[in-house]
Amino acid sequence: MAFAWHPAHAVQDDDLSLEDLTKTEISSVSRRNQSLSNVPAAAFVVTAEDIRRSGALALPDVLRMVPGIQVAQIDSGRYAVAARGFNGRFANKLQVLIDGRTIYHPFFSGTIWEYDPIPIEDIERIEVIRGAGAAMWGVNAVNGVINIISRHSRTQSGGLVTGTLGTDGQGQLYSRAGGSLNADTTWKLSAQGRHAEPSMQLANDSYSEDSLTNAVVDFRLDRSLSGGSDLSFWANAGNSSAGDRFPITPNPLNPSVLTPVALTQKIANQTLGGRYRWLTEQGIESSLQASVANSSLELKDAFGVSSTQFDIDYQGRYAFAEHDLLWGASHRTVSDEVWTRYVLEISKTEFAQRTTGFFIHDNWTLIQETLQLGFGARWDQTNLGGNTFSPNATLMWTPTRRDTLWAKYSKAPRMPARAEFDVTMLTGYIPPTSVTPPVVLRAQPGAQPLRQETMEGIELGYRSQLTQQLGVDLSVYRYRYSDIVSSSAGSQFVQVLYTIPIAFQNLDRNNAGNGWLSGAELSVDWLLAPTWRVQLSYAFTHVDMDDSANPTTQAQGLKEERTTARHTGSLRSQWNVSSSQQFDAWIRGSSGIDRTLSPYTTTIRVPGYVTLDLRYAIKLNKDIEVALSGRNLIGPRRIEYVTDYVPATPVIIEPSLLLSARWKF
Repeated sequence: MAFAWHPAHAVQDDDLSLEDLTKTEISSVSRRNQSLSNVPAAAFVVTAEDIRRSGALALPDVLRMVPGIQVAQIDSGRYAVAARGFNGRFANKLQVLIDGRTIYHPFFSGTIWEYDPIPIEDIERIEVIRGAGAAMWGVNAVNGVINIISRHSRTQSGGLVTGTLGTDGQGQLYSRAGGSLNADTTWKLSAQGRHAEPSMQLANDSYSEDSLTNAVVDFRLDRSLSGGSDLSFWANAGNSSAGDRFPITPNPLNPSVLTPVALTQKIANQTLGGRYRWLTEQGIESSLQASVANSSLELKDAFGVSSTQFDIDYQGRYAFAEHDLLWGASHRTVSDEVWTRYVLEISKTEFAQRTTGFFIHDNWTLIQETLQLGFGARWDQTNLGGNTFSPNATLMWTPTRRDTLWAKYSKAPRMPARAEFDVTMLTGYIPPTSVTPPVVLRAQPGAQPLRQETMEGIELGYRSQLTQQLGVDLSVYRYRYSDIVSSSAGSQFVQVLYTIPIAFQNLDRNNAGNGWLSGAELSVDWLLAPTWRVQLSYAFTHVDMDDSANPTTQAQGLKEERTTARHTGSLRSQWNVSSSQQFDAWIRGSSGIDRTLSPYTTTIRVPGYVTLDLRYAIKLNKDIEVALSGRNLIGPRRIEYVTDYVPATPVIIEPSLLLSARWKF
């Protein structure tokens, strides 16, 4: 739970209570605006003020404050981000949206976090829903939905320049201009660039190859029309360049080790879209949104994919009697072209993936202001994996205006990605012994086509404003997962590389994984004084995979259990020292995990940690602010994650200092 605490108000209004602050609106739970205090879901809102006061430059670092969202930094730009477990480089059970349009990569079945899809200053708020959202947002919204809401251009008039310089070669520059064409039409144009120098390797004191350079340009035009209608257009273009070191080839002089190869990953994306919202004479609220995007991703000398994505989405809403009815339809076509070499092969170099979906949902008020029943379902059809059905039901009881109890049943599918259907990839290496040759593990499609994964479960929640200054939000859940994509040992063959006989072991993908997920999440919001706010969040997450007679499936199940941190927590303090000074402190931490690498024989311990971020900001005048931030200030040098897929070089997360300036004109 998050409250829309406005620091300026906190300085001026000594009688401010959390009862006033719980009116923050959220739209991602049921695709309609609701008060955050009155939604039957585990929801959290990160405001623009929270983002700015976090001192973070990258979007995943902002998400660390959300209970149930697990964030682990892999290197200077890459992150593993998941909701309620099953974290990974491409966590495939979390749907990420910008204003309702997906940025979930259809080829990898995950979000590429090192790419900045939107300037961080252009974010109005981030709505985070833990738990299934497939009934509203479609396949892959299994464990959670993150919807990034961008600022309306009418709130971005004038100019703004922000800049940040930091240790370890970190830097960010943002600029924006905005204005009005007339009384009904506003626009804004913004640009952001971000850079980070390479990190230190875990194994030695030399630098890795993980430098990062990002750039993004964003344009938006909004027009208010008669009758309460409005029209919006946006255009966005960005690119990213990130380095890495992959140990992927046996050393000809010493087959017991792999030779690291420096690779560069380049991403480019261009998006054009628009949205029209209108109200009919019969009282039907409607919204039609469409976008087209071209993107490319290249891993030098290994892999490249270019794609064109077209999305169109309609939704309608009509309230009558005690019912609030919502319905809609969507279609997405993704046409891609892929080339591979070296460590990857693909069976279809060109493919067009088409997904069409329909949903309907009703919020039925059984007792005014006391009891509400919600139920609905979504049907999706894709030519890659067939049909999916996602039902959802909620019951919300509000016995007093301070207390809300809710229960939720949901079922959500995860459609395997194109890469899982068609790609063969070298994923691991077992060094030779005195009696066996080196073995290269080769993941490939199995004999049977993959089916959709399925999650089914229940959640219970309690939300209360205990006093005018103290609010709590508690949720518990238990999910059952079926047909998780796994693999089993297949055929073997021997090939001579660099005069060395190499045994290749095929790992055939299948749907052999099954298991349980359970957990609890707590959020506490405490206004200690009109100028001092404290937020606490904690999450317990437990993955329990079924035992399997297949040793490869069993090893993968153990990997899922050990890769999920059992405990994560965050304690943030936001203190307005005066009308011109702010001091923020953020203690956060996570329990440790074991990262088992691809051969399922090598395990790297990622220890738990507790660290501290500090920020001091001073306004020199009403238009200029300067801030000094320190990140990861306590605790030993650490790693937070070791990437999956092709094992990359683990790097150290080190303390850093950042100096920022903000000028509005």
